[in-house]
Amino acid sequence: MPQAATKAARAPAPPRGPSIWRRYSRLWIAAGVIVFGTAVYFAGAAVFAYTSDAYVRSDLVAIAPEVSGIIKSVAVVDNQRVTAGDPLATIDPRPFQLQVDQKQQQIASLEAVVAVKSQTQAGDAANLDAAQAALRLAQQQYDRVKSLTGVQYASQEQLDQVTNELRRAQDEVSARQNQAEVDALEVTEAKAQVAVARAELAIAQYNLSRTQLTAPVAGYVNNLTLRPGAYARAGEPLIGIIDGSQWRVIANFKEDVAASVAPGQRVRIWFDSDPWRLHAGHVQGVGRGIAREQTPDQLLPYVAPTTDWIRLRRRLQVTILLDDPPQQGLYMGADARVFFWR
Repeated sequence: MPQAATKAARAPAPPRGPSIWRRYSRLWIAAGVIVFGTAVYFAGAAVFAYTSDAYVRSDLVAIAPEVSGIIKSVAVVDNQRVTAGDPLATIDPRPFQLQVDQKQQQIASLEAVVAVKSQTQAGDAANLDAAQAALRLAQQQYDRVKSLTGVQYASQEQLDQVTNELRRAQDEVSARQNQAEVDALEVTEAKAQVAVARAELAIAQYNLSRTQLTAPVAGYVNNLTLRPGAYARAGEPLIGIIDGSQWRVIANFKEDVAASVAPGQRVRIWFDSDPWRLHAGHVQGVGRGIAREQTPDQLLPYVAPTTDWIRLRRRLQVTILLDDPPQQGLYMGADARVFFWR
């Protein structure tokens, strides 16, 4: 028995299992990394703002003719840089020149009518003076004969004769006055027709000048498909020019970030078309509204809340102006990245 007890005492103790720390060490490390990363993320977001949901924007100026006609020539090519006033295209001017010539001939004809009627009006004035002189003479004859009739030095027949002559003279004066008024109205009407014709001529000359399409702003011709022989309709855009002086960046920031941004905030911009180079800019303003649904012809911008099937937080548009826009490397719609210290 003692030997058995001694052997039992000398037997090694059974191995102990690993501690809880050692058993779940990888899990604790992963949890620690997650906690540390979360703390860094939220701490960084409190002092640093960044978005890759940004793009370059400018103004697309649509050139639409004011008159309709056949395109005679196109003076630019696709992607060409133009300055304000450069010729773009020409609509066949011959129909419009014919209208100008027609209006000029019409004005000449109407001015001749005015001259004839003015001469007639001058003749009416002379005839009226003569009729009024005859009326005065007839009135004197009537007064003389009437006074002589009262003392029986003139007969009743003589009185009746001078009375008829006085009435005829009065009627002649009335007729001449009416004719003078009619002729004056005709002269006024003829002059009004000349004024209308001159206005129509001005419109025809304006339409003729509109056959020359010129660039209203400096920029770049974009997606040009216009060719000679095409029919241009008034009001329908033919050429698009991307304004080279209105470059800006539209950055979509989360609501809490956008709400804390003030105009003038300094930012840094990275263009995917010009990598590894940072550009300075400042916030022009924050959009005050976005559309919740995407519909055509809406005034509020729509910012998609999902990307690759991931639901994102709502974002607001922040407009950023470049302090020194580069001469090259800016493309409307190109991607950009924006960050700044809050």
